[in-house]
Amino acid sequence: MEKPVMPELSLENESADDPIHAHTPTRIAAALRQHICEGALRPGTKLSEESIAAEFEVSRNTLREAFTVLAGEHLVYKVPNRGVFVIDPGPRDIQEIYQTRRFLEPSSILWGKLTPELTEVFERTADRTRRGIAQEDREALKEADRSFHIAVVRLAHSTTMNASLERILTQLQLAFHSLDLTPPLHRTFPQQNLAIINRILSGERIEASRGLHRYLGLAEKMVLQHAAAAGRTATVRRPPAEPALNSREINPN
Repeated sequence: MEKPVMPELSLENESADDPIHAHTPTRIAAALRQHICEGALRPGTKLSEESIAAEFEVSRNTLREAFTVLAGEHLVYKVPNRGVFVIDPGPRDIQEIYQTRRFLEPSSILWGKLTPELTEVFERTADRTRRGIAQEDREALKEADRSFHIAVVRLAHSTTMNASLERILTQLQLAFHSLDLTPPLHRTFPQQNLAIINRILSGERIEASRGLHRYLGLAEKMVLQHAAAAGRTATVRRPPAEPALNSREINPN
């Protein structure tokens, strides 16, 4: 099995008007996070300090600060004398992600506050979901699904909870990339998203909360079954035995 190698990277949507300068650790971490979420940086990829620093035109110290941010989000991990690697979430990581989501999301529905702004977000998300179903557009459904779950946690009006969900959704996306699982999942749940949105908007909070709790349990079961079929067992995550050296051979998905 070929080990993932690092593709050519770039900063997206860089603007001179951006209040955060493009070459700060925060901005570099955001760019790398986006590449991880989109699958351009595959699970297990070694991140070359030399090539990334050159691509982003930053010092290695600045880049290491960005790596520290991502390590704190459990998106990369450091191996002494070997480098920094994108995590490859295994079954235990997946179980932890879904356990967290089953507390975070249903409780946000049950106890959160639905504002006019969030009502509009849910309505737009429902429209995008319906169009995605009608057009059989997997990318649109994927984006609508992420928007749905983010909107659910936004009901709690907590920046900490919002950041936590963004982090674990990115971790889960890494697992999907590793297992090649994204398409089947996003064919399974759009109708359930619509049903839960309808219940939230109609004030049926308890039913919506319970429905989402059951839904997340089913999603976890599906992902773990797929992982077992792929030969992934619940072992401790380890670095690759022979990490790939700097290369630009992988193309983003």
